Amino acid sequence: MTGKRIIRYKMKILKFAFIVLVIASCTERNFKPVPVVDLQKPDKARIIHLSELMNDIRIVRLETNDSILLGPDAIYLLGDKFIVSIDQSKILQFSISGAFIRTLARAGNGPGEFLRPEAFALDDRNDKLYFNHRGDSRNILTYSLKDGRLISRIPTGTDNLVSHLLIARDSVLTIVPRLNRTYNFYYLSTSGNILGGVAPPEARNIGLQTSIEMADNQLVYMPKEYDTLYLVNNLTTVPCCFFSVEDRFSYTNNETGNFVYLSSIAPGFIIANKAHARIDLNPDGETFSMNGDKQTRYLISKKDFSACEIIDFNNDFLGFREYTDQWENYLHISNNTGYICYSAFELKQKLEVVLKTDKPDDQKWVIKSEMNRTLRENDNPVLIIGDLK
Repeated sequence: MTGKRIIRYKMKILKFAFIVLVIASCTERNFKPVPVVDLQKPDKARIIHLSELMNDIRIVRLETNDSILLGPDAIYLLGDKFIVSIDQSKILQFSISGAFIRTLARAGNGPGEFLRPEAFALDDRNDKLYFNHRGDSRNILTYSLKDGRLISRIPTGTDNLVSHLLIARDSVLTIVPRLNRTYNFYYLSTSGNILGGVAPPEARNIGLQTSIEMADNQLVYMPKEYDTLYLVNNLTTVPCCFFSVEDRFSYTNNETGNFVYLSSIAPGFIIANKAHARIDLNPDGETFSMNGDKQTRYLISKKDFSACEIIDFNNDFLGFREYTDQWENYLHISNNTGYICYSAFELKQKLEVVLKTDKPDDQKWVIKSEMNRTLRENDNPVLIIGDLK
């Protein structure tokens, strides 16, 4: 090999080495470790105030009459224009101020009736309600919120029940099926075409459910049997944070242990639950039986992923501490809006205690006094609504 060829060969090697070095350097600079949410050593346990979770808090009293009484099991979907209530016997539509508009459907075996609600989503922009129930589990019913008509039945494309339903974007739904080996969730067009989805993870840990939510127009989810929260961009999932707990349960190492599931995912915070339980896998290899003996709740900041244990909640808008059950979800989220639901009987009891200690000349005292005076114990529930922080 001549001298010139040797020089050219060495130059090519140096050039290649330089490119590799640049790529490696860029990769190293762009690599970001997944933040760890340490639930083993959280910040000091404390009471969480409602004002830490929501802004622009307001009261919505749902209209009451004898034909539309709502029970304690009702679920509420909130939008900018409407509130939809769903329980085991009926689906009702209210205005955002709580005025009753119409009954959309009732339970039964006849045409237009339903059996056991499973999944639902309110499309406030297009004035539609999407609804799946066990009486017609292979289809999603679409109701018009303009006139209350049932306008379409969308095939789900799966033989399994649907556990969760979200509006991804115009004409696209996000579906979470149960017991599905192909998809943890998938996208479905409103004409019934599956547009692709995300497969379940290979790891076999344990969770109560797939946690999935639209938070500030960003789809986030945590698989049913995993410990990592993901940001979702179409079909790409990027780890957002990892939940670290002691004595983590898995089917392969013990029968009892801790696992994490999420009850609230907001733009700025997460409410996570660490549950300790004995769990037995059923013969089908998919479902399980659980006997929980302890649960701890945590408030997690999405800014720095710090966590503090939640002792309880304080409704500082109305002025009372909640004393909630650790196994119950305190804050509910619908379409980036947070709400807390009180039965009229429960709220009157709380208000009567508060009014005895508040100053009568305080403006909030006047509002609470008037609500207590006009609220009847058998009225429909009252919602405390706010914009999520």
